[in-house]
Formats: sequence, structure tokens, C-alpha cells
Amino acid sequence: MTLSAPPTPRFAGLTLGSHFQPIYSLPHRRTVGMEALLRASRDDKPLDPVEAYQGLDSLEQRHQLDLAVCQHHIRGFNTFPHENRWLFLNMDAASLAQPAHAEALASSIIQAGLPPSSVVLEVPERALESQEQLIDCVKLLRQAGFLIAIDDFGVNHSNLDRVCMLEPDLVKFDRNLLRSAVNQTRTRNLLPRLVHLMHEIGALVVEEGIETEKDVLIALESGCDLVQGYYISRPHEQPENDIIITPRIDARWDELMVRELLKRKLTRRQLELARQSFVQTAIALMQGTPFLHAATPMLNMPDVIRCFLLDSAGRQIGQNLNSLQPSAPEDPKLAPLTDTTGAIWSRRAYFQHAIDQPGVLYMSDPYLSMTDTRSCVTLSMAIEIDEAMHVLCADVLVARN
Repeated sequence: MTLSAPPTPRFAGLTLGSHFQPIYSLPHRRTVGMEALLRASRDDKPLDPVEAYQGLDSLEQRHQLDLAVCQHHIRGFNTFPHENRWLFLNMDAASLAQPAHAEALASSIIQAGLPPSSVVLEVPERALESQEQLIDCVKLLRQAGFLIAIDDFGVNHSNLDRVCMLEPDLVKFDRNLLRSAVNQTRTRNLLPRLVHLMHEIGALVVEEGIETEKDVLIALESGCDLVQGYYISRPHEQPENDIIITPRIDARWDELMVRELLKRKLTRRQLELARQSFVQTAIALMQGTPFLHAATPMLNMPDVIRCFLLDSAGRQIGQNLNSLQPSAPEDPKLAPLTDTTGAIWSRRAYFQHAIDQPGVLYMSDPYLSMTDTRSCVTLSMAIEIDEAMHVLCADVLVARN
């Protein structure tokens, strides 16, 4: 049941209004939070929220405006069903400049009827720059039971140290990071690693700026937890509900699953052929065939980059044997890394797994090859050659999106 809207408040000549935008959990397939967005005006002329705060003379006035805005947001939030949903509130730095301001903010929210566990306080990442007292105030609010989100991560001078120090509950990736992922393959491939890094820190990830079907697919591929943007729902006094939102997201899930299934089939076929050729090479080596001739089946495979041989200590014997397939010329910028004769790869997982289980074929996780900076997996197996243990290795190119 929808309640009537709260009365429109005023503060220092400003008329305050609230719009709400759903924050949607991809795994749960439902809205789990609402971000409250200020809609301010003066003399019936709309103002950007930043302008509303900049027009005030002192930190104290900005703090008082922040309290009034939060109160209005909470009243609006209470007019529609919100059980088991967070309210995301954007914080002005003035409310975090002094412990007394932080305490007043906490008391104001609680008095308005929301427990701290239902409120996510969003702190702009840029506001944390060289402001130790602000960071202390954020920690005070976190200790009071509020959830803390770092907003706008990935823009300008984002600092991983501050994220680690603050230990936020959520990190909101700036929309420009998503735009970069849409336009640049390298950023798109990096995004899942950034998400994983935030998970290692202990924070859930919200990707903002989801505006198109492609944005949703990139968000799904990245492994992020929550999404927000116009494609999910535009901000409104009464935003769209999950009956409308979920079918849109489910359609993108289905599209991604079809694409991933095809990709897995192709990858399995590619790797199975590589494994068969790898075993042929290993058998030939154990039978005394020279490495160059024994590796020919592998080097003729279209996705095999190179083969190389290690001794029992992980030291490379001789040079790499490169693919016999036509390939792009080597980048002269990487010339210092090309010759790996005598290199020690003993700390690589592909060597350690192979040497621990002789005769068992191991395939590494995808990683960046140090030799030519391509993404690859390494097949490896420990075998005996002339009564001495060796590790045969082959790098196989990983298909990129």
C-alpha cells in the first residue's frame, strides 16, 4: 500500500524534493536498495544538488542542509514498501568534518525511524583525500551500525589505500569506469579483476551507469553484486518495481548464458585438441625423440603459442619453440623479454603442480604471459627423459571477448 507523499520542506530558500533509484542485486533478481537523490529548486528553478550545497556560506549550514535532506529522504522512503531494503544516502563532507556532526547525523536518522542497519551512507571517494578527521568520522558511523559505501571509485585519483583503510561495506564503481569497459577491451577484461579485488577487501561492488543492454552484459560478466542506472530504472518519486525490472535483466541473463555456453564448447574443443597433441609430444620425448621434432604436433596447433622444457628445479632448458602457424611479427618493444633460456619458472603454479604429480597433465588458470603479454593458459606435465625428471610446458592462447 502506498502512503501519501510527505510535505515539501524548505531550507534557506531551497525547496527540497526526493527521487529514488533502485539498486538491483543481479544474483537475487530483486531490488535490495534505493538511492535517495536530492531534487532541489529555488524560486521554482531546478538546482543541481552540488549547486544547492555550494550556495551556502559555512560548513555548519551545509551540515544542517544535509540533516534536512536526510530527514526528507527518509520520509519519502517510508511512503512505499521497503522491507529488507537499504536506503542509500549521499553524504556531504560537512556532515563528516567533525565527530559532533557525525553523531548528529546518526541521531537524526535513527529519530526518523530507520535503524542504522537499513542505511547505507555514501561517501565520495574524493572527499577522503588527506582528511584524517573525515575518515575517523566515517569509522564512527560504521561502528554505530551504519553501512558505508565509497562512491565514485575509479575516477580521478582513486586510492586503494583509502579503501583498505576504511573497510567499506560497498564500493560503487563510477559510471566512467563502465563507459571505459564498453569502449576498451582491456578495461573490460580488467573489470572482473577489480571486482575480485574489492571482494578480497571485503566489500560488495555496485556498478553505476547501467544504461544499455551491453552495459548489463558487461556487469554480469564482471561478477559485480549490484547494479544501478537508467536501464534498471530511472529515478522517480515512485520508482519502477521488480515486476517491470526483473524481466529486462532476465533477458540479458539468458543472452549471456547462450553466449557463454557456445564459448565454453569452443574452448573445450580447442583445449582438448591441444591436450591430445601435448600427450603425443610428451610420449615422443620420453622415447628419445629430439625436442624440436617431438613438439611438432603441438606447434602445428592454431592456438598453441610456444613449447618449452624445464629441468627438475624449474630452470628452462634451451629456448622457446614457437608456433609454426603464421603470426603477427614480434613487438620490438618486448625484445628484452623474448629470450627465456635459463629462466627459472619454479614459482609458477604450472611447474609446482606438475612436479608434485608426475605423469599428470595440468592446465593453469589464464594469466598474462611475461614473454609477449598475451593472455594464455599453460599445459604442463612432469616426465622422465634419460632417467631425469623434466617438465614439459606449452602456452595456449586464451580467446578474448
